Amino acid sequence: MAYVLDHFRYRVESQSLTRRPMRTGPLSGHAFVHELLQGHEARAYENLRMCPPMFLKLRDVLINKGLLKDTTNLTCTEQLAIFLHALGHGLSNRVLSERFHHLGETISRHFNAVLKAVVSLKREYINLLQNDVQVHPHVRHNKIFYPYFKNAVGAIDGTHIPALVRKNKATRYRNRKRWISQNVMAACSFDLQFQYFIVGWEDSMADMKVFRWALESGGFSVPEGKYYLVDSGYANTDKFLAPYRSHRYHLSEFLNRRCNRYNGPNELFNHRYAQLRNVIERAFGVLKMRFKCLKCIPYYPFRTQTKLHLHVAYSITSFVGRKGQTFYLI
Repeated sequence: MAYVLDHFRYRVESQSLTRRPMRTGPLSGHAFVHELLQGHEARAYENLRMCPPMFLKLRDVLINKGLLKDTTNLTCTEQLAIFLHALGHGLSNRVLSERFHHLGETISRHFNAVLKAVVSLKREYINLLQNDVQVHPHVRHNKIFYPYFKNAVGAIDGTHIPALVRKNKATRYRNRKRWISQNVMAACSFDLQFQYFIVGWEDSMADMKVFRWALESGGFSVPEGKYYLVDSGYANTDKFLAPYRSHRYHLSEFLNRRCNRYNGPNELFNHRYAQLRNVIERAFGVLKMRFKCLKCIPYYPFRTQTKLHLHVAYSITSFVGRKGQTFYLI
């Protein structure tokens, strides 16, 4: 009881004193961003998940399209830096306030403004392939894949992203490992460029049902005479090629030297198939390593999660890849 009274007395006395500034660090947010952009390239990449030239290109694109504007307290450069710093490291609003020396309300308002701006880029940088698509160089210049997979244009798979939902919806979003997540389906090319994705589905939903919705209502299509590589959980059709069932398929099953012999042509096909389709696994892996918010429990409402965790991450990675900057760095 005495401790409670002492604590209450301290609160009353502290409120009666003259207010003093809270963020008194020697390096303001503007100075911190300036130091990152002018310093070593590795520091900018570690903090913003993007090298300085590419960061400035993205900022200029958002400004030229009228999506971002300078304000009294924050420039467009600092707004974008706050957003990318949070996206790349999965930070909360309070941690961002401490790092950039701004009020939590200011951080939240500009964070959502940049989120809305970057989401609008997805239609420009994430597009399905056209009918005149040629054989991908990754397939053409590899004797293991060509000419057997000459009509393959990419791979399709799903992944699990941690989610925060209301208690009455938790059962639908609980996966087989008993944690809450959303089911995501994506298609990417053999150079790790995303071409299509679906977000926000319950994790209890079967992958095939999400896939069927993408074909019937989601606008997903395949160029004429081409096909995507899918795993055994999807149907095998003329536009979606699945491996042989009841045969070894996963790459880890072929690593053991005692099992390096193929039990027939079907296993040989499955091994070559898995080597080529592994691109979608690599794409998801790089994406999650690059943006930590895809691996941790989010701090935002579910509607914001679907925009932030996937629309933005896919848009940024596609922007970086199409502007000539490597996507393989983590």
